[in-house]
Amino acid sequence: MNSHREILMLSRLLVYLLFFSALLLAAGESAGGDNIRATDTQYGAADSDSCRWVEKAPDWVRSPIQMDIHAGYRIFVFYSDGTIGYRVRGEFPYAAFMSFTIYDNAYLYAALTDYEIEADPGSINPFHSNELVNAPNRAYTVTVLPHNARRDSMANPIFMPPLPKGSNPTPLVLAQRIYLGEPQDQDRFGGVDAPTIEPFEVRTSAPAACPSGDFTAIIDQFGSFGGNFSQSPLPREGKIEFYRAPASSVPFADGSSPLTKHDCTSYLMATVFPDKLAVVRLPALPTFFDNAHITDTTRFEEPEVRYLSMGSYGASRLYASDNENVAGPDLKTLPDGSAVFIAIPIRLPDRLKKEVAKKADKLGYNVMPLAEYGPLFPFAVNGPKINPFLIYRNKVPREGFVGSILNVSCFQGSDFSEASSDYAASPQNMDSYAPIGIECSLSDFLHGDCGQY
Repeated sequence: MNSHREILMLSRLLVYLLFFSALLLAAGESAGGDNIRATDTQYGAADSDSCRWVEKAPDWVRSPIQMDIHAGYRIFVFYSDGTIGYRVRGEFPYAAFMSFTIYDNAYLYAALTDYEIEADPGSINPFHSNELVNAPNRAYTVTVLPHNARRDSMANPIFMPPLPKGSNPTPLVLAQRIYLGEPQDQDRFGGVDAPTIEPFEVRTSAPAACPSGDFTAIIDQFGSFGGNFSQSPLPREGKIEFYRAPASSVPFADGSSPLTKHDCTSYLMATVFPDKLAVVRLPALPTFFDNAHITDTTRFEEPEVRYLSMGSYGASRLYASDNENVAGPDLKTLPDGSAVFIAIPIRLPDRLKKEVAKKADKLGYNVMPLAEYGPLFPFAVNGPKINPFLIYRNKVPREGFVGSILNVSCFQGSDFSEASSDYAASPQNMDSYAPIGIECSLSDFLHGDCGQY
């Protein structure tokens, strides 16, 4: 039992058992025999010329799962030996945005966002300025190539990391993300078929075989926190602060450039207590790609961000139907252009939750549930615990946008929970687009002025 390969195989088996057990126990948390799956994992169609995607489109979340319920995720795991490439052929989705990312050891190595992709001859990229958003001719080809391969005439190349010297072929992950499909499609993947994946020999361009092997352990980690997960600081003196989460705590984190263990993700996290109302205000709301009212003549205009949302997560099962995540066109705004969110602890009696929701609705707030404190993994009662937390996303910011999350400094200390307020989102680094939060007791919100704007 001293070979590196045997140890690696046992490690993957252990991770698989951990996540599989977590999902099984999570599925039994709700009464009534609910059969909705948190990950909603499916296997995309494959034929003799195309490899198979794994698809995830969650309708509910519960730690360790922290995916966005407005997104669809496709995952393709393969070995890299430096000789095989993959042509990915598809259509641009009818959605807010799409991206391709390559991961090495769960860290982002390369990224290709929709606007960077050139359309196939005779097609257009609907994410380019002044192009028809719902253009019918919208085909593209992305070419996944080994490190240092000649790109020649390869369409839209995205490169794998270099092979470690003297190493066996290493498993890599290609992910496709699609956010906020147009409402009329009722489809998390933007109303288009899954792209085909065509393997080929880079030297000769001859067709090659699809990768084989059991990649379940890697697939199950996608969209979930790792065992070394660390949360942002809890509120200090009732003030809720948002921080960029370390990439080391979030396997397969999204992004537009490479990430290492020293980097942070491109979303903001705020950890809160489970027994208080969490009230968060966005004083200014970025302009976003509102694809809820697209017509045949609508042309694309670049907004300040392509997608934005506020989501609620933690040690409880939270559903899309309960407003777990409020995004883009569904956001309620106040007359001054701001938006306010209130997360109501699910532990409150129904009567009180309804009372809070009624007042919040009268104030024009966005209402969502707040999870309980509990085990990071559902079955691990003696394992690490997690407090409820909120995630704010504003994706694909326009170049130079002052409200970009990337303007917030990345904490690189050893204990994320001890990060100082200097690393929190604020008007100093995000201008008036920074989320500002406060905790309120039930009585102070219902009968006082706490959280009232």
